[in-house]
Amino acid sequence: MVSRKTVARMSLYRRLLISLRAAGTTHVYSHQLAKLAEVTAAQVRRDFMAIGYSGSPTRGYEVDQCIDSIGKFLDGTRRQDVAIVGVGRLGRAVLAHFAGRRPKLAIVAAFDTDPDKVDTTIDGCRCFAVDDCEAIVHDLGIRIGIIAVPSAAAQDVADRLVRGGVRSIVSFASTPLHVPDGVTVDDMDITAALETAAFFARQAPASSVAAPGDAEADPVLKQLDSLLGGASVRVEELAERIGVRAISQGAAGRQIARIYAGDRVSDLLNQASDTTLLITNLMSLQMIRVAELMDVPAICFVNGIEPDTEIIDRADAAGTTLLVSPIGVFETCGLIYQSFAKERAQTPGLPA
Repeated sequence: MVSRKTVARMSLYRRLLISLRAAGTTHVYSHQLAKLAEVTAAQVRRDFMAIGYSGSPTRGYEVDQCIDSIGKFLDGTRRQDVAIVGVGRLGRAVLAHFAGRRPKLAIVAAFDTDPDKVDTTIDGCRCFAVDDCEAIVHDLGIRIGIIAVPSAAAQDVADRLVRGGVRSIVSFASTPLHVPDGVTVDDMDITAALETAAFFARQAPASSVAAPGDAEADPVLKQLDSLLGGASVRVEELAERIGVRAISQGAAGRQIARIYAGDRVSDLLNQASDTTLLITNLMSLQMIRVAELMDVPAICFVNGIEPDTEIIDRADAAGTTLLVSPIGVFETCGLIYQSFAKERAQTPGLPA
């Protein structure tokens, strides 16, 4: 079963590759694509292996073939039709963006309450009354819906789409939607995204918490990388070694081969991988979302910070183990360093 994160990365890869092709690029190496996508080269290679495409060791990935392979994986063999409810400024922008872009994914029906829009064609898409949504979605066999209406109307629209047969919803409404099991919802909360961006923009460039680049923590992190030296340890074992408490179990047996300490999300995007333990003082859903995107196996909150229920639930859903250390970032890294240094000193054949 391919994960949702893999599908999201494939969509990103395709957009990047299309841009590269437009610029005249014919071949790209995994590390080049990884830098653009802000993932690791190993992640890129794993993702392409999952869809059965491999490049050349000497020339990398052939861009056209790569785009075609991703297209077959994402789009399937038959066209999927989409309905959008709400054709105000946001809805019209979505319609204009997708018009003719994806032959296998087409918005074929729009719905609105404005009588001036009903029975008209907007960016090549016929607009119907919202009251007819359920019947038309059912008759056209539409399984994907986009909600671009005010929050107060979003749940009613979601109910109509589900009754019509929709099984996947993309919602731009800034309110949680309640849908039956078997129906997926992807929230595109623009307000939350802007507020998150504004929060980090207000932060001072220098953090009081030790982070990569700080004089205190950086040498320890470099020595940790050297000590690990490509080896790995299970999350549960590492937690027991340094005496931190597990709040969320995540996926049992996940391996840690690298330590990243800091609170800057932009740095995490560049540093994280599916074997990275993130040690941080920043407890936020944004951090969990980034960890989910990068498939980070575990996050250790320091200074005894207790994550709330929403963060724990999100981490459980992503398979991310949450740990709590009673001490700070630098001290927690120091305990990990001491643990591995002691192990190395006691292991025959390894330099102390």
